[in-house]
Amino acid sequence: MRAQLVRHFDVVVVVWALALLVGLSIATLSHSQLSNAQWDHAPQAGAVWVVPADGAGN
Repeated sequence: MRAQLVRHFDVVVVVWALALLVGLSIATLSHSQLSNAQWDHAPQAGAVWVVPADGAGN
């Protein structure tokens, strides 16, 4: 078992790093103050992605 872990140590490190990043992301989002009130109005500036109602953009 130990020999297999040593042989694939780079994969183990990448998997653990990704797991930590996902865990931190979930923890950050769970502590943030999100509400639907922030989405009531259209953005005042910046790029906006508009999707046609008839779906012709596909």
